[in-house]
Amino acid sequence: MTPLSDRLIRVAICGAAMLVAACGGDPAPPPDSDAAPDGIVVIDDRDAEAAGIAVAPVRAVERREPLRASGVVAFDERRTARIGARLEGVVADVYVQAGDRVGDGAMLAALHSHVVHDAWADYFRALAERQRAEAELAFARTAESRAAQLVADRALSPQELERARADRIAAEQAAAAAAADLTRAEQELGHYGLTPRPDANPREDDLVPIRTPVAGAVVERHASPGAAVMPGTPLFVVSDLSRVWIDAEIDEALVGRLEVGSPVTFTTGAYGDEVFEGRLAAIGDVVNPATRRVTLRVEADNPGGRLKPNMFVALTISTGTPRQVLVVPSRAVQTLDGEPVVFVRSGTTFVRRPVAIGLEIDDEVAIERGLSEGELVATAGAFLLKSEIAGPPPGDE
Repeated sequence: MTPLSDRLIRVAICGAAMLVAACGGDPAPPPDSDAAPDGIVVIDDRDAEAAGIAVAPVRAVERREPLRASGVVAFDERRTARIGARLEGVVADVYVQAGDRVGDGAMLAALHSHVVHDAWADYFRALAERQRAEAELAFARTAESRAAQLVADRALSPQELERARADRIAAEQAAAAAAADLTRAEQELGHYGLTPRPDANPREDDLVPIRTPVAGAVVERHASPGAAVMPGTPLFVVSDLSRVWIDAEIDEALVGRLEVGSPVTFTTGAYGDEVFEGRLAAIGDVVNPATRRVTLRVEADNPGGRLKPNMFVALTISTGTPRQVLVVPSRAVQTLDGEPVVFVRSGTTFVRRPVAIGLEIDDEVAIERGLSEGELVATAGAFLLKSEIAGPPPGDE
């Protein structure tokens, strides 16, 4: 490539040639000059200063370089309820739609099931049995007390007292068993969301309520009136979206630079350059054998529910361990032929040098490879050197 000083001289000569041609004289041919090798620009200090070209040394600094990762917004599973059918039946009615806000314990739907009738029958049977057992226990206690009094009055043999005491013990055991059966029947009704009570009417309390155990938004509704369901059939998903998780992955080689609790910032395409904040809550315990990556979980507050589950986000994760890196001013890095390059000064020449770059922080770019500490690179005027090597655009020659 032609030295930059010769190029400036050529511009001046071309101007003189145009003047001579205008006066009817023959233009003088430009002086010959030896072209410099590709990727090298020759320029002396005076021309460099005139062109505004400045240099700066490559510096070694310690950085707590953040790590970058892509992630997806997800439900906070500790604030999310995935509600399914508890028994076989038919959906009788649905009271909410997707997007509705509901409170803790709100009724979402009702099921009709023959299992409920069996549960009510077991409950009333157990209730009657407990009442009978309690009555027999009261009678046995009275009989034992009367027998003890008669033995004291020498009106009854001690054997009769022992028999009365055995009857009382058997009655206590029967009452305990009856109470246990009643508790089981009550718990079964409670499992179906029904309140057991002696004055209940099974013909009226025959619908199984489907309630949410958390307050939040109904984000999924799978239930429709008349649909047959089995135990475990998904019906609703309710989530408190005031706080969300972000699931991400990072290369296994970078895991050692992460610490649980580190601050995280992230952006999403929906809100442009707006920066959200979170915290690294968990680092996965296993490496994905297919991708050699480790799962991360970030937790973030979500006031107003602006972050939607399944949104893509770009994460910047702070690291706790500083490392030494080489840096150059950001304007020293140019793109030429699709790759980042800098121009390294050596005497009166600037040599194009491909580099691998890292993160840019405070107008300085990390250089992963391609440079050594102390080398001088062009900063101001680097674009001019790039233009000298690239040459004029097609059609401008």
